[in-house]
Amino acid sequence: MSAVIKEDQIYNGWEDIYRNKWEWDEVYWGSHCVDCYPGSCPMRVYVKDGIVWREEQAGSFDTIEENVPDFNPMGCQKGASWSQSLYGPDRLLYPLKRVGERGEGKWNRISWDDALTDIADSMVDAIVEYGPHTITHEGTPEYATVHPTSKFFGTIGGANLDLNGSINDFSIGLYQTFGKFSPVSSADDWFHSELVLIWHMNPVFTRIPFYHFIAEARYNGAEVVNISPDINPSHTHADYQVPINGATDPAFGLAIVQVILEEKIADWEFIREQTDMAYLVRSDTGRYLRETEVTGAGREDQMYQWDPEKGLMKANRGDCRLNGLEVALEGTFAVDLNDGAKVEVRPVLEALRDHLNENFTPEKQEPITGVHPDTIRLLARKVASKRTNIMLGYNACKFYHGDLIERAMCLVLAVSGNWGKQGTGIRCWAAGMHEGQFIAQDKPGPGAQATEMVIASQEAGFDAFKAIDPTATIEIAIRDSVRLMNQPVADIPAFWWYNQCGYEDRWNTPEWGDESLPRTFNEYMKEALDKGWWDEPSKDPPQVLIECGGNMLRRTRGGKTALLDTLWPKLKKIVTIDFRMSQTALYADYVLPAAQHYEKIGFSIPTPHVMNLNLSDKAVKPAGEAKNEWDIYLALVEKFVERAAARGLKEYKTYGGDSRVIEELVSRFTMGGYYKDEEGTFDEEKLIDEGVRDSVLVGTLPMGTTLDSVRDSGPVRFIDFGVTGMGSAQASPIEKDKTHVPFRNHTESGHPFPTYARRAQFFIDHEWFMEAGEQLPTHKPDPKAGGDYSLGMTSGHNRWSIHTMNQANSVILGTHRGEPNMMVNPDDATERGVEDDDLVRVYNDVGEFKVRVKVAANVKPGQVVSYNGWAGSQYKDWSGANEMEPGMVKWIGFAGGYGHLNFFPTEWQPVPVSRWTRCEFEKIVDA
Repeated sequence: MSAVIKEDQIYNGWEDIYRNKWEWDEVYWGSHCVDCYPGSCPMRVYVKDGIVWREEQAGSFDTIEENVPDFNPMGCQKGASWSQSLYGPDRLLYPLKRVGERGEGKWNRISWDDALTDIADSMVDAIVEYGPHTITHEGTPEYATVHPTSKFFGTIGGANLDLNGSINDFSIGLYQTFGKFSPVSSADDWFHSELVLIWHMNPVFTRIPFYHFIAEARYNGAEVVNISPDINPSHTHADYQVPINGATDPAFGLAIVQVILEEKIADWEFIREQTDMAYLVRSDTGRYLRETEVTGAGREDQMYQWDPEKGLMKANRGDCRLNGLEVALEGTFAVDLNDGAKVEVRPVLEALRDHLNENFTPEKQEPITGVHPDTIRLLARKVASKRTNIMLGYNACKFYHGDLIERAMCLVLAVSGNWGKQGTGIRCWAAGMHEGQFIAQDKPGPGAQATEMVIASQEAGFDAFKAIDPTATIEIAIRDSVRLMNQPVADIPAFWWYNQCGYEDRWNTPEWGDESLPRTFNEYMKEALDKGWWDEPSKDPPQVLIECGGNMLRRTRGGKTALLDTLWPKLKKIVTIDFRMSQTALYADYVLPAAQHYEKIGFSIPTPHVMNLNLSDKAVKPAGEAKNEWDIYLALVEKFVERAAARGLKEYKTYGGDSRVIEELVSRFTMGGYYKDEEGTFDEEKLIDEGVRDSVLVGTLPMGTTLDSVRDSGPVRFIDFGVTGMGSAQASPIEKDKTHVPFRNHTESGHPFPTYARRAQFFIDHEWFMEAGEQLPTHKPDPKAGGDYSLGMTSGHNRWSIHTMNQANSVILGTHRGEPNMMVNPDDATERGVEDDDLVRVYNDVGEFKVRVKVAANVKPGQVVSYNGWAGSQYKDWSGANEMEPGMVKWIGFAGGYGHLNFFPTEWQPVPVSRWTRCEFEKIVDA
């Protein structure tokens, strides 16, 4: 039987393709629900003959604030060519089973049923021998996979490792200062800035849809300063370039603060109200003066200020405002203690000024940073007189002393009064607002009544915390509730890396960490566990690894070098769920094909950066035998129930002691079958609609919003931040005709910060901080992680791919050299006999990789730049830059028992670092 070819399907040349580009059958709203944060770019997706023909930027946003540019058009070259990935040669279409050795690249195509049966059997084996916590998933910010994966692991009781504990997009210095790391202004608020400090960010590469707001702010009179060792692409549109030495940012920031304080151009009222710098510190112990010491009773976290007229006064834990009272910021005072002793006290600011004058004047910082003192004074005066906005990316947090870098940045803003008003602040990342998505998948039943029960339960919990401490705001009550309800199950990633992945030896190499410490890494970890700051981690070996939305071997600091000889042999089954053959998939036992974007329904990460719920609809059926993640996990739960029943397993306990009844698991996953359609697959459309309706009930979306209305209108602006940890952390109202800036509740209404001190906290008198000399922001040399080598490797997100997922896109491949490169300074290249495009071996005491050199005068001597996001398969020997990263964690992340310094999901915990890894390179002569 011959196929019938329609006249309009006959293509005679490129001209026909070009003409037919403007013809389509259907158009949908689309986006890319991946970690291109903040992303959320609305696209129009055009379908013809059942395939995605093309996509284009939607340009559908209204103006929010008069005289402020709108968001149009959002998008980048990756999104504009994403449809090529649906039909590219690397697309996975069928389930695959490994038939050779792991990593050998030998596969057989098998049926879904056969694959799921073997995987389910391995899950039953793991539970019978050790428990469900040995079925593991590494957390991911790939938003399309977050909800189905968390629901699956919650259903079976598996270990879903905290995403920030794995990837470290956690601004630990912001958290130490504010008690939260996620203050995020909307991108259009950048337009209000008068001084933009691009500092550990490269927005020309990483904020393509939003960079125009910086350019427009500059047209509006703002000045832009680019602070980086290398002359990166963002310097092109800056007014000043500060070529700072790598990893010396704390000294630079502290010198700016020193000038602002000594020239008396600080915002003194802001300092008194918003920070702990008016709090009194004892001269004898060097610690806060506490109520327990003054009265012999009361709160250990109640501190004091000094009223010039009345003397000693309690700091108000419930309200930052002083109503014009000028509590002391300098001077020394005598205080009688309850035990009869008399002690001398002084404000934190007095101690800070002594610290800065002794160590961080403009002249004293120059040998450290390489920045001229005149530049420091110039910038200090600008910061003190302008609405200053620090463009902080996810780079500083990946330095060993990234917390000190970020604490110095926050201090720059604090002394100049630069948060809580438009055009100011600092940022990391935040998700939230679309709370209905979480409620819809976990509430006791469908419909509004069940949602109201969840909301009422949440509110009762918040009220209970506020009753215990009447000074707590709703934000603090929410965070206390989240901390209580989200204790880590089985392991947080750092303990998992330590116990299961062989990092103990690396972390205990003194010269790779802070050599100034008096104790070993193991001694700090033991103390943290002995004091109960962390639950004792599980020592049971992981049995099953399910990688969905991640690429562990590519993104882990240490990669194959660290994991193939340690973790991999323990795993009885490794499963990758992906739409392409990733580096981790190559070393898996099973690869299950997932639906691509445009082949399933979902939303981009809902973030204050954009303030919109952005739909990515199902425009076409999944290619081949691919399935969306909800269908895959439902089928796996059903197969697990079948195989467990066949072996007589009826019930088991989770690591936390909760019971799981086998015959109830499918009901648990589908809300009693409500989310199963007539064909027995997961009804993702019903879940998505339920989630939208639940966000309306929570109050974060406008009344009347449904999946159908979003399909009609496109992006919908949120009207409230809701009650998630990240949402409430914004501490600001949403106004429909104003750009969003966080912290207005703190500056305008006096809401306290969720820190131990209830202010932005720059003095941390936790015993470990005192021992390390880090109770105040300071500078420490970056350790020689990887060995004693003269070069420091920096990184950042490349321009051509969201991590590695766009690297095989034929359109993108035509926009660069087509393979990875490492940028080096000409002098460093000449010294080693290396020329442009030579193949070199880059190595240290951990590992090595081979890469082409790009000789670049914009790179500082002693620095090499290897951008993140190249696939391992693009390197010789399939080994990338992460192979030589030691994956160190700073010991101080294990600190606990101190207010906000206790575990918080995606926030306080030890995190791996990778920047300024020491290395050397040499030419490969026989390349």
